Parts: sequence; structure tokens; C-alpha cells
Amino acid sequence: MTLPDDEVLTFLDDNFVLGTKNIQKELHVGLSHGYSPKQSAVGTTNGAGGRNVQFVVMAPDETVLHVLPGFWHKEDLLTELRFALELDKLYRSESITMRRKLEMLPLMHQAHLRRHGAEELVRGDWQSFDRQHEEWRLTQGPRDTFYALADGTMVLKSIPEVVHERMVAHPFEKLADFDLESFVDYGRPFYDNNWNDKGREFRAARTANSKREKQQEKERKEAAKLAEKEARAAERAARAAGR
Repeated sequence: MTLPDDEVLTFLDDNFVLGTKNIQKELHVGLSHGYSPKQSAVGTTNGAGGRNVQFVVMAPDETVLHVLPGFWHKEDLLTELRFALELDKLYRSESITMRRKLEMLPLMHQAHLRRHGAEELVRGDWQSFDRQHEEWRLTQGPRDTFYALADGTMVLKSIPEVVHERMVAHPFEKLADFDLESFVDYGRPFYDNNWNDKGREFRAARTANSKREKQQEKERKEAAKLAEKEARAAERAARAAGR
């Protein structure tokens, strides 16, 4: 996040009530190394390191209006925060039915994406290692991070596109029901632009990642067993039908 900027801080102070939460023990947290107090954070692309930090914008009743994962450039962060205020007005409007609000929500996200300039989309491009990881994951199964051209070629979306499309899939959900783990599931779990000095490790994050990997492996094995069981059942049914 680009929070040390005076313009950003003023905008936040004027429009939001701020709070923080340590996510080191959350299962969705990514891995990285911490910076020492003498180091400066390295600028990167919008959405990079999405598992390591998330900016969640909520209405007073803890309805999630917008989520900005990872780092965002100042100008883009302000644009997204202003958009979150538009969503807040829609959500809290007493003259619009909830059904109509749910119809308007995807249209607002689409319009917002169309207003993004070419420079902002470039700033939302992928880090090379995240891009490579997403391309590999596409070989393992469908990914909502890609769209298909008419000839079948798969093209990686910009991270802002992924973020807005995923927000449309979570219309006005309460924070307690919001699946943040799946929302920030893009790119590599390990992110670090701290090349020269690795700094300190976050042990709680490493433990959470280990737990997540074990759970995912368990789920993969269970899914494979279920698929095998269903295949055997289908084979038996086919043999019975052929009698």
C-alpha cells in the first residue's frame, strides 16, 4: 500500500475509520521476508503480494464494499478508494431496492474498469514470477485470471481486472462470510522484492502456509479417491447395463 503519502493519508482520514489486523496466522497469508527499519520498500505493480496485505473497505455494518490486495500505486489507490465510496452510496441508498442494487453492482465495476487508462492497466501487470505461476496453474485446471480469444488463445487479465471481477462475485457480503483466501488466490504464495537483504522471516506465516499446503494436499487426495470411486461405480453400472 502507498499509505505514507500525504494525499492518501488525508483522503483516508477524511473519509474512513481505519483499523488494522495482523494476518500472519491466517491460512490465506503469503510468505515473504520483512524489511528492516533502515530499508525502503520497493515499488512494484498494483496487486503484487496480494496474500501479504489486503485493504478491505467496509460499510459500518461490516458489509465488504471493496478489497484491494497487495501493493497499489498512489494514483490507483485513490481511484479505487473513491470507487469504494460510490459503492457505499449505492449500498446505503434507501431509495433503491436490494435487487436493483445487485443489478447495478456489476455494471458499476465494468464502467470503472473501462475508465482505467492504459497506464493504470500497465501498473496492474503481473510480476514475472507471478505470471509464470499463473500460466502453470492454467495447465492444472480452469483459472478466472485468464480470458479466451476467439481462436482459443488464453490471455492473462490484469490484476485490477481480476480484482473487480472477483468483487462482482461477492456482492455486498458480510466480512464474516467473505472468502478472503480464494479472493487473494493468484500468483505465487511467496512474494518478496527485498532482493539484497532478506530481513527477518515471519514464522507465523510460514506455519500457516504449511498448514494450508497440508490441507490442500488432503483435499486433493480425497478428490482423487472420490473420482476413482465414481469411475468404478460408473464402470459397474455400464457392465450391468450391457448384460
